[in-house]
Formats: sequence, structure tokens, C-alpha cells
Amino acid sequence: MDESTTLESSPFFRVYDLQTARSQRPSIHPAPHQSEALRALEAWADANDAPSGGILVLPTGGGKTFTACHFLCRKMLSSGFKVLWLAHTHHLLEQAYYGLERLTGLVAEPQRELRARVVSGTIGHFPIRSIQASDDFIVASLQSVSNAVRNNHKSIDDFIASANGKLCVVFDEAHHAPAPSYRGLLEQLRARVANLRLLGLTATPTYTDEKKRGWLKKLFPQGILYQVTPKELMAAGILSRPILEEAATDVEPDFTDRDYDQWVGTHRDLPESIVTSLASNRNRNEVIANCYVAQRERYGKTIIFADRWEQCEQLCEALALRGVRAGAIYSHVDAPTHGVEARRRRTAAENHQVLSDFRNGDLEVLVNIRMATEGTDVPSVQTVFLTRQTTSQILLTQMIGRALRGPRFGGTESAYIVSFIDNWRQRINWASYSQLPDVEADDSTRELGKRPPVRLISIDLVRQLARQLDSGVNINPGPYKSFLPVGWYRVEYFALVAGTDDVEPVSQLILVFEDDVEPLRNLLEYLKTAAPPEFADDTLVLTDVQDWICETRSQFFGKAPQRVGNGLDEDIFSLARHVGQSEGQLPTFFSFDARNDHDLDAIANQHVVMDLGDRAKTAALKAEYTRTDRFWRSIYYTFPLFKSHYDACINRILDADDCDANVSEHRPTFTSPESVPFSEPSDAIKESVKSRDGYRCLCCGYDKHRSQLQVDHISPTYFGGDNHFDNLQTLCRTCNGAEGKAIEHISFRNHQTTLTSAPTRLRQGRMPSGSRAKDPIWWEMYLRRTINLFYRCAAVDYVEIGARGDRLRTWTVDLFSGNDPQWIEPYLRGLLHSIREARENEGYLPAPDTLLVDE
Repeated sequence: MDESTTLESSPFFRVYDLQTARSQRPSIHPAPHQSEALRALEAWADANDAPSGGILVLPTGGGKTFTACHFLCRKMLSSGFKVLWLAHTHHLLEQAYYGLERLTGLVAEPQRELRARVVSGTIGHFPIRSIQASDDFIVASLQSVSNAVRNNHKSIDDFIASANGKLCVVFDEAHHAPAPSYRGLLEQLRARVANLRLLGLTATPTYTDEKKRGWLKKLFPQGILYQVTPKELMAAGILSRPILEEAATDVEPDFTDRDYDQWVGTHRDLPESIVTSLASNRNRNEVIANCYVAQRERYGKTIIFADRWEQCEQLCEALALRGVRAGAIYSHVDAPTHGVEARRRRTAAENHQVLSDFRNGDLEVLVNIRMATEGTDVPSVQTVFLTRQTTSQILLTQMIGRALRGPRFGGTESAYIVSFIDNWRQRINWASYSQLPDVEADDSTRELGKRPPVRLISIDLVRQLARQLDSGVNINPGPYKSFLPVGWYRVEYFALVAGTDDVEPVSQLILVFEDDVEPLRNLLEYLKTAAPPEFADDTLVLTDVQDWICETRSQFFGKAPQRVGNGLDEDIFSLARHVGQSEGQLPTFFSFDARNDHDLDAIANQHVVMDLGDRAKTAALKAEYTRTDRFWRSIYYTFPLFKSHYDACINRILDADDCDANVSEHRPTFTSPESVPFSEPSDAIKESVKSRDGYRCLCCGYDKHRSQLQVDHISPTYFGGDNHFDNLQTLCRTCNGAEGKAIEHISFRNHQTTLTSAPTRLRQGRMPSGSRAKDPIWWEMYLRRTINLFYRCAAVDYVEIGARGDRLRTWTVDLFSGNDPQWIEPYLRGLLHSIREARENEGYLPAPDTLLVDE
């Protein structure tokens, strides 16, 4: 059964007609600083140094993408070079791809066409196998290219060979290039292309880490080719001065602890269900509209970044009712989630008239979805509204850049960046302005870590208070200061965003409490020399190293009482990733210098000694809560919360003994003759495969809920596997997402392994937890999955696990003939130990005593 559905052509492959493009030379000309940068870049290209590598440093809003594309078109592509543009996320890839469009007319004769393509794991982008030797300009994710080069993928090999030694590699966000995995890729490319030109783009060219400075110099031996600071561009009227503001929505998102636990390690932005819930909250959208109306004269022309088309409509409606002229643009229609054919339709739905009205001043507010990456030119914007927080530093940077055009280019001297803040119950590592060192604004943008992370502190304190109130006894179980951190470590590493090709730079703060100081210090000294090598891998997830995390926790923290702040495993994991990826460099520690100023016990004790009456006590407490030199209002977002924790301090003291251009006239300069080879089989084929396989997972046997079943490629699409019926199999979500399976040829339709020697590792994976840890059915599925993945086939014939007695003590696994049980024998003891520990941790009898595997 073969795929027969006709696919729409993809916007992410273009063949530019350069003759048409040359007749429409770009109307946008370089700014003075960009002209200086272009002269420096051309001089570098002409010098032909070997090895050749230099860095262009321009601040956010300074036009790095425009300047680089201008140089590439006018110089490198015109000289017969091919371009490989590397970036971490799909946001950056699309920004570069769309930035090329208006500049292709600069490519010199005699070249007649230019083939440009976007390659990544993002839906709609092309897979690595689609790269053609005839392509000229590839914009690709680092993850895709790293894997392809490591695996000697023919498509990337052919593209590199087709350049005939004339390849220009652009590394976006070049300050990340010294990371071991990225510098390894660049060194491999340089070894394969003797005359390779490497151009780095960044707003942050320096490191305090001497080792990283050394690697930056080695990768880019000509150093900084051109640099200009934000202050210089503001003085020249090219950039506006950002003024950062926050607005409270007073909305508490419905983000359960269970949902949070499933999401927190994925490094994705917020779950889609939470985003939809916030976006469709009419009262919340009214708050956003009211915020604009209250400051309408000051905010002026405003772009509002929204998440859903419903939100765009609600905001426009709310603003119109308040007399504001607003319009909406949906940069892309949100992909429907039901059915493969629906997901293939990723059509642009931009309303050019709305954009034109906004440009001409007929509209005051432009509401949009995902306009940040699409190269849309919108001058004279004075304000940007960010309707929700994001965990993506790159996306935040792009949205802020929309407001930073200065008066020299139709913008304003000052730009307002307004963020809308919800009341979150969980610790979330939000992207922040303090992580944008090139944005010069107020004290709130100080280096991450130097400003106390009051929101993180607030979450822990409010959760502690909630536990006390839920218990019916509002008495602090210990001194108030024990709930305040003594400081925090700043960790930085790269992490693959689950289910994508995006690699996000992560910067987060690890709170350190009194009982943590020595254990964490000892742990870090240990990690300097003993961190497992896998922690350098940006694809690592916590479950991959759960056993190591448990052993390390026990070694350094023992079986101490529950830690203040919780999340110890996640903190150990983050610290190890920082050390692993920075090659032994320890994270920076910051002390909480204002800790003693926030001792609520001291205030409560003072009031007890003074024997204040209720009215006097409340008045004194309100005066303390509103002090401008304290963080109380940030820690407790309402006075009643502050008062409740104060009461808990009072109760502890008193009960001490008891508790310790015109768009319509523009002619396209390109065609899009190719479609993305869609790697997902049709719904009809999926249903046929599931029916053939009996609606059960061929790896573990799961058959409870059909919605959890997926259709998997036996020969991965990454290596050209197709959607033929015989190349498909039914797996559950867990088995389909198992580590390493995505790029291996594993058929669970076969009962005999094709391996010729024993695997060197048994991946234990996530074990049953909660009530499932008692259920033999879940343990049978776990053993089938673990052992079948080990043998790379459906090797398990029969599993016997009893619910009680001798059958509970001995678990037996029978293998199909042709699968050597001695291969797995060395790993059974460790597997047995982990199973017993998992059951015991959930409060069940540790079992089994014996785990037998036989043929």
C-alpha cells in the first residue's frame, strides 16, 4: 500500500528567478553601520586567509540577518560560493530564509537562478534527505546537520561536494559555537572543505570563561570583523531605547502538578493546551485591551503578539469596543491537529490590507501570530505587547527586536516592551531580559543571577504556605529564613526541545537552601572530574540517567528529610549538564544579600514583644508589605498571602513548645516547485496497519487505549524509509519514543534478532510508578519493551509474573528461538535491583527475588 495523496508545494523551498529579482533591486538600503560592516566583511572575504573565520557583532535590532544576507548575495553567492546557514531553532531558520527574499537581486550575472531550502525536523520544513546537490542556499538546524555529518548522510555529503571547495558556513548565535558538539561539527566541516569560510553572527561576542574564549578564537581566527554597541546605535537614532514594563493579569493558569511534571524536562515552550487556555480567556484578553487603552497616548502604534486566531479576534473586538482602531494578521493558520491530510495544509493567511493600513497609520494596533520570524517590514512601532511569557530566549529576542527601530528609520526614540504576567504555581524557567546582554535598559535587565529571583522564591514560599493551610494548622514547621535561599547557582547549557530539531540555550537559577550548601559544593567538586561524558550531549533527558541521578543524590544528600523547594533530581541534572557541556567549569554562585532583611520571624517576634493590638499590628504589617526596599510585594502578590505567612510565624512563636514597498504591485521573484516529502503515512494507511497488528503495540503488547497507539517506520524516514505498508508497525507512545529507536532499523514484526553480537548497553527506561508499580500487567509490558529493545526485535515470547506468593518472587521471561539469553545475562542483576527499588519506592513489597530469562 503506497502513499498517493498529492502534496501542496512548500513555501520553504524557493527557486528565485534572478533576472526578475535584478529588475526589482532592493528598495531597502544599508544603514551607515551596516555599510561599514559590509565593507569589513568583503575585505575579509577578499583576504582569503586560511583557516578563514570571522564574527559580525551587531546588537538586537541592528540588522544582523539583513547585513549577512546582503553580504552573502553581493559577495559570496556572486563569487560562486554555496551557503550553509546554521541556527539553533526554527525561529532563527525562518528569519534567515525570509531575510534572503528581498536581496536576491544583488546576486551578480551570469547566475540565472538561486535555489534556497529550509531543513530541520520542524513540521513543514524539509528533512535532511531532501537536500539536493543543485541547491545553493541551505538554512538548516544544527541538530539536523550535526546528525547528518556524523552519520555520513549522502544528501549532505553530495551538497558539500557540489560546492567544489567554495562553501560559506554561517553560524547564527556564534557565541555558542565553542560548545563541544558544535565546535566538533565546525571542525569536521573545515576538515572536509579546505577553503571553507566561516562567518559567525552574534550580539554577545565575549566570554568570561577563558577556555571558551580560546575556542572562539580558534574557530574564528580573524576574530571580530566588525562591531557596534547598542549605545552607539541609540545615539545615532538607529535603535530606540527599550523601556521594560510588566502588567499583571491576575490569572492563575490551570497547570496541574502532573502536567507540569510531564512537561518540565522537555524544554518546549508551554504546553499547547495551556497556551490555548490562556489565549481564549476572554477576561484575560480584556485586561490586555484595558492596559493599552489606559496608556493609549504613551504606547502609540503597537504590535501585540498573540498565540491563537481566537485571541486575535477577541483582542480586536475588545479594542474596537473601546474606540481603538485594530486589525489582525495570522502569519500562518494554526495547524489542525486532527488527521494527517489536515496537518499537511500549512497555508499562509496574511492579510496584506491590514498590514498596509497599519503601515499607513489607519490602524493603531496590529495583533498577530508568529510575525517575529517572517521578515515583515513594519516601521514606526512604538510598543510591543507580549501577551504571555515564553521559555524561548530566541523567540523573546525576535519579538523585542520588532520595537527597536529608531527615529532614523521611521521608529521612535523610546520603545515600550510590555509583558503580561500570570500567577504561576510552579517553577518555570522563563526567558528574561536579563539574558539579553546587548539590550541596554533599566536595572531589571541586570545579568541573570545578580538580581534576586523573587518569583522563584515566591513560588516555594506560597507552596509551603498552601501546604500548611491545607493541613488545617498554619504554623511554620521551622524558622522562616530556612524557607529562603542563601543564594543560587546560575547554570547554562544547551537542550534539545522534545519532538523538534530546535536546540535552546538554557539559563536558569538553582536555589540553594541552608541544608544544601555543603552537599551541593561537594557535588560540584565531584562533577569537575567525574561527570559522565553523556552530560555533554544536548539530546540528554533526565530519564536517560535516572539511575546515576539516584545514586548521586544518595551519595551527597543521603536520606535527608524532604528538601525545601523540592526538585532535587532536576537540580542535580541541570548542574551536571552545565559542568558536562562546559568541560569542567563550575557555575557561578550568587549570594542572597538581602536575606536577613526578609526575616518574617524577626518582624513577628518584634510585634509580639511590643504586644501590639490587632489594628496596630495590621497597620504595621501593611507598612512593611509596601516598603520599596523590600521584595514582599513580588514574593506575595497579595497582602492576604503575606499576612497568612506572618500569622504562621506568630503561631510558631506562641506555640514554640508544640512545633519545632506596495505589496499589491510587487511581482514574486521566485517559484516553489518542490513539496516536502511528508514522512507521515495517511490516516487510511495508519488504520490499516493498526488493524493488521491487532490494535496492540508490537514491542510491549499495550492494547488498552487505541488513542495511545502510533504507526512507526521500521526503516527510519531519516535514511529514506518510505510509507509502504511493509515498512510500518504499530507501537505505543512510550515504545515509539524510546531512546535510540528513531534512527535505528528495528522491526518488532520479527521474532529473531538480526544482531550478530551482544549489545553493550541495556537501556532500562522509565519504570511503572504509582499504582502501576503493583500491577503485573504493567511490569510485563515494561519487561517486553526493555528486552525487545535490547534484542532489536520482538524477542519476548512469554512473561510470567504472579500477583503473590512464589510467582511474585520469581519472574520468568521466555525468548523466541534464535535470541541468545546469555547476551542479556550480565545486565539482569542491575535490572532486578532497579525493579525492586521502583516497587519499594511506591510502597509495595520489593520484588522479585529472581529474574529469569531463557530461550
